[in-house]
Formats: sequence, C-alpha cells, structure tokens
Amino acid sequence: MIIEMSTVSPETSRELSRLGSARGVSVMDAPVSGSTPAAEQGSLTLLCGGEEDSFTTAKAIFAAIGRQYFYLGPSGSGNTMKLVVNTLLGVGMQAIAEAIVLGEKAGLDRQRLLDVLSKTAVIAPAHLGKLTKALEHDYRPEFAVGLMNKDFHLILETAATVRAPMPTAAAAFPINAAEFAEHPDYDFSAVIDRMEDLANVNSANPRS
Repeated sequence: MIIEMSTVSPETSRELSRLGSARGVSVMDAPVSGSTPAAEQGSLTLLCGGEEDSFTTAKAIFAAIGRQYFYLGPSGSGNTMKLVVNTLLGVGMQAIAEAIVLGEKAGLDRQRLLDVLSKTAVIAPAHLGKLTKALEHDYRPEFAVGLMNKDFHLILETAATVRAPMPTAAAAFPINAAEFAEHPDYDFSAVIDRMEDLANVNSANPRS
C-alpha cells in the first residue's frame, strides 16, 4: 500500500491509483488538514480516498499522526475534500483581511480591533492564531502563502473541470498571488498585510 499525503489535484490522485492498481499496489490519497503546530502535536485531520479496505488497514498509521481521520470515498475523494477545506481557509483569510482593513479605515484602534475580533464566534479556529500574530505583523510561515497559492490554483482548476461557480475564490486568488509574488515565504495570513498596504493603513510596518 502507498499512502500519498500531498495536496494535489483529485485527478492526479486517481491517476496514481490507476498506476498502482496496474502493479498490484493500493494507493490512497490522504492529505492532511492542519498546519505545523498540529503536525507537531499529532493532532492533524486526515482526509482519505481510495479503497475502503485499505483505509481500515491503515487506521493504526493514521491514529499515530492524526486526531481524526475520515474515509471520503474512491480515489481522489480525499484530495477533493482537502480542496473544499482549503477553499474556506483561503477565502476566509481574505474576508478577515478585508474586515480588518474596514475597521482600521473607519478609525478603530488596530490592537483593540484584532483583540475583539479574536473573541467573536465568527473566527474559525484555523484563523484564530493568525490574529494574535498579525498584531505584531508576524507572518513567519506555519502554512506558507506559496502553498495556499498552489491550492488556489488546484481549487479553481477543479472547479472549472466540474463546472462549479467559485466567484469568491476567484476574487481572493489575485490578492493571494500578489502576496506570494512579493513574499513567497510568508504565512498565508500575510494577505492582511497586503490589504493594509492597499488601504494605506500599513505605514507603521514598512515592508521589505
């Protein structure tokens, strides 16, 4: 058995499965949800596609590295689910960046704005820690903007293939791409900095 844990297109997963099957090898796609801290703590979520018997066989492996693991269906299903999850991750971060800029432009104190926003029910757990780091303009990568950029490509490519309209993802992608072009090693949450630049509220943090 091969467990492929990269985030790639569902079609790539299906092709790997076909190649494996021709050689008597079961190939599962099992991308993970969770950034560096989750990996270090063994609390990743694994999203699995492939043969269900293989999923059952591999549960002991999944349990060693993840807090949760789910069987989604045939080959490619795990990576399809990963793109669904990362759509919310990327689009949600862009929405947060825009909301922060709205507050700043309307006169709210940045520190108070971020502090209160972090205590509201609308901020997802995956985004919560980003607000704390954004207070200090700390965009050291936990999930690099380049990885989010790659996933936006895969999301929109898959959406085009299955004819799913994605206007919000399509609008968020260029902001992510611009940040990736300037700071490829920053965290994906650095779109906050990008939006503050565009809104001319980032003078206290000149960017190199």
